[in-house]
Amino acid sequence: MTAFAQTTATITGVFDTSLANQKSVFGDASTRSFNSLLNSQQGTSQINFALSEDLGGGLKAIANLEQDFNASSKSDVANLGAASNVVAGNKSTLGGQTFVGVEGGFGTLKLGAQNTPSLAIAAGRTPFGTKIGSGFSDGTSAHLAIQGLGHVRESNSIEYSTPVVSGLQLRANFTGATSAYTADNRNDAAVAAANAKRDVGVSYVNGPVSAMIVNYKQNEKYNQVHGFVSYALGDATVTYGFSNDSRLAATAAATTYSAATGQIALVVGTLASTNIAGTYKMGATTLMANYAKLDDKGTTNYDGKITAVGAKYDLSKRTSAYARYIKQTVSNTSVSIHAKEQTTSLFGLMHTF
Repeated sequence: MTAFAQTTATITGVFDTSLANQKSVFGDASTRSFNSLLNSQQGTSQINFALSEDLGGGLKAIANLEQDFNASSKSDVANLGAASNVVAGNKSTLGGQTFVGVEGGFGTLKLGAQNTPSLAIAAGRTPFGTKIGSGFSDGTSAHLAIQGLGHVRESNSIEYSTPVVSGLQLRANFTGATSAYTADNRNDAAVAAANAKRDVGVSYVNGPVSAMIVNYKQNEKYNQVHGFVSYALGDATVTYGFSNDSRLAATAAATTYSAATGQIALVVGTLASTNIAGTYKMGATTLMANYAKLDDKGTTNYDGKITAVGAKYDLSKRTSAYARYIKQTVSNTSVSIHAKEQTTSLFGLMHTF
């Protein structure tokens, strides 16, 4: 009789909703102020299914399905692209990372749409992760990306990560150029090789020091080197982050701006960003701060700064309350939907299971 191993399934999740007051002065000098419930401002509201099976010989099959949702709305679709979503950064999508893979003594191999090494950089640069106050934007929020252009995950990608050796680990993520066809039986031309992407990074964790550096490249389009280093001293942690971006080709005219996605058009040029961030733990309370600036050396010259302070109080192991104050400024913009100065105050609750 042959015995088959059983798959182990783990279900986890997050609910995160906050009440925010936001005041904006736009590029055309118009103003806006509102109070609103926002989604995913500390964590990402989601349900996550993680699967694993012991294959024997030190091998394990793994799979993951992450379902993001908007915890403050009955209709996620209604929020996508709405003006309140674009201005407030209340972004929520129905997709998260999804992959299947194997892991063992050789490392881990994943196929699908997994979180990239670049996302690990964004999450590590500030105590706010990729959320409001961090300066992160993946191009679908109206907040200018003070960290430089952010990358979350790519569809149809393959990633290999080595085992951790003396605190060092290599992660390499590759996305091949895709082909576009008007019908499955037509021999249409493939999309240019510029769609091919790579995202390769090295991380180091040893005692109080954590560091990571990543190179993201899209062929003939974009090249980015970004990273961070953190040092923990008792209950305090200080982090320095940086990003140097080279935009090799424009994605749209410099004057265009998409209200549907909030994306600022990229033009040929370079971006340089730096930030300094810190945390301090006092029992159940964690104090957080981040200051970042962006030097846009392209013709758009959208220089930016962000200052953020916050506090998180753990009500239990699974539930926390948090508060934040963020001020962001953008220079040299006259776009009517793009805020040149924006302040946000919010209070939220997050529960994990």
